[in-house]
Amino acid sequence: METTHLRRGSRPARTGALATAATAVVGLALTGVGASGIAFDIVGGIMAAIAAVTGQSGVVDLGFDLPMAAARAAALAVGTTLLVTAVRRRRRARGACARCGRSEGPNGAHAEGPGDAQAEGPGDASRTSPAGGGRETWQARGSWQARGSWQRLSVRAGYLTVLLAAGYGALKVQWGLGGTVGLADPRAFGDVRLWTPGLGDTGVLALIGMALGLGFARTWRPPLRMPRWMPLTAAFVGSVMLVPVGVLGTGLRVAVALGLANPSLEGVSPWVFDVIYPWFLAWGLAMGTAAVGYHHRTRGVCRACGRGRPAFVRHAHGEGAAAREGAATTTL
Repeated sequence: METTHLRRGSRPARTGALATAATAVVGLALTGVGASGIAFDIVGGIMAAIAAVTGQSGVVDLGFDLPMAAARAAALAVGTTLLVTAVRRRRRARGACARCGRSEGPNGAHAEGPGDAQAEGPGDASRTSPAGGGRETWQARGSWQARGSWQRLSVRAGYLTVLLAAGYGALKVQWGLGGTVGLADPRAFGDVRLWTPGLGDTGVLALIGMALGLGFARTWRPPLRMPRWMPLTAAFVGSVMLVPVGVLGTGLRVAVALGLANPSLEGVSPWVFDVIYPWFLAWGLAMGTAAVGYHHRTRGVCRACGRGRPAFVRHAHGEGAAAREGAATTTL
């Protein structure tokens, strides 16, 4: 039975590549539109809810436009879906699993992702790397070293997330407690309290960011029984909130430095804005990096293709050391 194979660079292949690229471009555009104001929608909605309960006005008036917030959320959801679709199309085109991205190695063995062979932690990648000679061995060794470097980077990004979130939360909480650090006018916020919209609530968001960063760095495990999608979704939303605000705010501060803009500071010292917007950008990027590393360390065996290793292995009390030696755990 003869099978006709499409040559590389044939018209169907080019059409598929163009369709994938177009899907990715549209997805990026919609994601950008949705992400551009989603942070203000979320924080503005929280502040509006707190103001409705307490009867107090916020330290700043962000406003909350429900139709626009819904439109941005829809654009973000559709854009993200299109980006995932483009990634899966690209994976299928190169012969990898559309769900997990793993493919078969040069000798037919299952090639693992950045976190699938971290049985002893990222620092042991060089100790467990393949031995021998030849081009394929050197490629495999480089792949193992890259995985170890990536995992170390993602763990450090988790701890950096904790520090950045703590710094931002401390600034807002001290304002809520009557502190004046960062205020050009000590009476700028008037008679505020910790529960004033825009202060304590953002401090709680900072606490959530600290918990996410620490969990990603330490790798959540049973018995917490926390579904992976919960912290990963929270990190996605957090990064989508922080990165666009960081980029736009940093651009605004550059425009101010060049004399192209003169925004109202509402009694806040200029240095706060010069610091906080790059702070948001670094925080969002660090959280995203830590979340991706956590995803790779804990994704385990793919349900679609069967590739990968168990992310977590439960040990019975009667098992000995020999049974534990082959277990693939992800504690860092």
